Amino acid sequence: MTFPDGGHSDPWTVQYEESIYVAAGEASLLVGAEAEESEILAKSGDLVALPKGTTVRYGGKPGTELVLSIAPVNWRDQETTRIGDEQDAAGRATGSRRLLFLTPFHFAKKEHDDHFDSVVTELIAPAVDDTVVADHVEYFESDGMDYDAAQTVAVVNAVQRANADGYDAVIIACHYDPAVADARLASKIPVIAPLQLTCGVAIQHGPRFAVITDIEEAETVIAGLVHAYGYGDACTGVTAIGREGDNILEDTLGAATAVDEVVARLAAEGDVQSIVIGCTIVSAAYETHRQVFPDRGIAVLNSNLLAVKGAALAAN
Repeated sequence: MTFPDGGHSDPWTVQYEESIYVAAGEASLLVGAEAEESEILAKSGDLVALPKGTTVRYGGKPGTELVLSIAPVNWRDQETTRIGDEQDAAGRATGSRRLLFLTPFHFAKKEHDDHFDSVVTELIAPAVDDTVVADHVEYFESDGMDYDAAQTVAVVNAVQRANADGYDAVIIACHYDPAVADARLASKIPVIAPLQLTCGVAIQHGPRFAVITDIEEAETVIAGLVHAYGYGDACTGVTAIGREGDNILEDTLGAATAVDEVVARLAAEGDVQSIVIGCTIVSAAYETHRQVFPDRGIAVLNSNLLAVKGAALAAN
């Protein structure tokens, strides 16, 4: 849905659960009966969820682009099973979208690459009705150029291959969101930045959020990106659990426990309404053991799950 000249649509009452991803511009959603409308503003990269029965007028500033996803897609005739639809062994329609969860680095221990791909696929694949493939960029050397430049080349090459191989969207699986701008320019399919997207979701829970990441060196980088994305005033801070990638994979429960300790402290302080897990490896560890921790009464956002859901929306 595009708004080349701005403005709003006529009112529509959704008969399904609807997710709205702002692909470009700034959206203005007027929600509720005409006499009692309230406005939801969302920036590029934000994700807004509307429950069934919501009356909405879609709109935005000139140039705004929205991607809408509904569930169930067969809301007009939920009682009827479509005859002749081919399905795979899991009961999904064949020809579903393919999403690439692309890790833009390699672990110090090579065996951890495949282990991480396996763990993260098991956790995120059930979140969407699409095929999720977890993989890494090719090994790259930074001889003759700095690490960031070498990584950018590797990421762009991987995204271009994903385009050629028929993928429908790519998630850059690192909260430094490395090479995202270059990858988007080189791609015809959506390229999802987990930190950018998850910050947009966080503010839907309330005006203030915090971020948890892996190592202390990441705190400054993540804080800078949050500010660059326009969420600096909403973010109260970034806290590292003091564990690096290989250590996290070797002791996922220990890493998850460290996350829960920060969550408990932030919940007790009461200054934020949500917490972003700002590291794909930490997110995987915490999600693996989330059920063993008590409900702290605060939204803890798994960026891996949100990124793959955002990719499915953007690819729709």
